[in-house]
Formats: sequence, C-alpha cells, structure tokens
Amino acid sequence: MGKKSQKNFRSEWRTLTELGSEFGKSAVAFGKMLKEHGLRDSNGEPTETANGLFQKIVPNEGKPYYLWNHNKIVSFFESKGIHPVGDSSDPLKDTEARKLARSYMEAQKLDDEGSKLGYLMLSELVDDIKKVGLDRFNTALKAVGYKGEPVTLEGW
Repeated sequence: MGKKSQKNFRSEWRTLTELGSEFGKSAVAFGKMLKEHGLRDSNGEPTETANGLFQKIVPNEGKPYYLWNHNKIVSFFESKGIHPVGDSSDPLKDTEARKLARSYMEAQKLDDEGSKLGYLMLSELVDDIKKVGLDRFNTALKAVGYKGEPVTLEGW
C-alpha cells in the first residue's frame, strides 16, 4: 500500500482511542458504547449489526484488532443523539485533558473538604491545563461527569 492510499485509509478508518477522543471518551468507554448499542458483543467482537462498520486488521506480529469506519460510526451515533465533542485534532491532548479532569475533580473534592492538599493539587494542575487548553479541559471535565460550572483560570 503506497503512502497516499495508506493516508486515505487511515483518514477513513479509526481506532477506538481515536473515535473515543472525538466523543470525549477513553477507548474503553467508547468500546462500552459500541456494546451498549449492539455493535460489539460481550467479548468485544463486532456483531452482525456492525457489518460494514469495521475492518479486522491482522498484523504480521501481535494480535488482531479492529478499525472502525469513521464517517459511518459518527453517523450511527449522531442518529442516536450522541455527537462528537469539540476539536478532536489531537487525541493525545484529549486523553491528557481527561486525566487532568479526573485529577481536578479529586483535588476539588479535597479542597471542598478543607484539605490544604486539595488547594496544592489544584495549583499544580494549572500549567498542565494551560498546555492542553482550557476549552479542551472543560470539555473533558464534562465528559468525565463534572457537574459544576466551567473552570476559569482567573486568580491562578
């Protein structure tokens, strides 16, 4: 497969990590979404319903895995009222933002309980939040279940 056709292939077919990041979820959480909507069975294998939505990749070494058709999966979930969240151009930053969001929620809980450790944790997160971007961080916060107001970095 030439470079151009490989690029076209990878722009159409995505991993669970890549798709999950578009929906503000981890690969595991996105895999669970596929199960909940009948596209994967309890063992994580694609179901009959998923025909045409995936390709099984069998590498020379290692275990087989699946790539999912980006446009068809997005359309499928949009038809269920589930939409991608924001800019998905950097899945690694999205993953980092979710990790930061979980740490933020833990630090916020400690701070609310009056623990100085919570305040210290919050102050340590500020630079990392700036690196991933405040909008991406707030999107990740919402995706991991944060119910509060969007975070601003005023005063930090």
